[in-house]
Parts: sequence; structure tokens; C-alpha cells
Amino acid sequence: MKEDILNLILQAENEYHITVKDAVTTAEKYADECKEEQDIYRKNIKHEWQLFKKAENDRLEKALCEDEQKKKAETAELKERLRVCQQKKADLISERLKREVLSLYGYS
Repeated sequence: MKEDILNLILQAENEYHITVKDAVTTAEKYADECKEEQDIYRKNIKHEWQLFKKAENDRLEKALCEDEQKKKAETAELKERLRVCQQKKADLISERLKREVLSLYGYS
């Protein structure tokens, strides 16, 4: 009877060790799977961030190019207006000089 009890205790202890070992193996496997999932998640987030940065950079670059084109067009328009004003001013001065010269020679 003592041998039976001792055998049962040894068998229970052996089963306990096997169960603990299986539990540790299962926990390690679960931890590895979680780590792999986190790695995949982190890579996906990093990839999405890179795509977002590229999209934002492209959008901002496009906006800057559009602004630059608008500024160039405005500058060209202002240069043309300045040229026209300077031409009018030169024509006005030329006309006044012409009248002055004619008045000096008596051709009013």
C-alpha cells in the first residue's frame, strides 16, 4: 500500500512536471507569436508612416510649385505693367520735350 501511494505520488509529480513543462512551452510559443505579430504591426506602421510622409511631401511640393507658377505669372504681369507705365511716361516726357522745342523755335 505504501508502494502504491509512493508510486501515485511519483506519478502525480511526474505529471505535474510534464504539465508545467508543457505550460512553459505553450507560454513561450505564445510569447513568440505575440512578438512576431508586434514586429509585423510595427513594420506595417512604419510602412504606413513612410507612405504618409511621401504623400504629404508630394502634396506640399505640388502646392509650392503651384505657388511658384502663380508668383512667376504675377511677376511677369507686373513687369509688363511697369514696362507699359514706363513707356507712357517716356512718351509723355518725349511729347513735352517736343512741345518745348517747338515753342522755343516758335512753332507752337
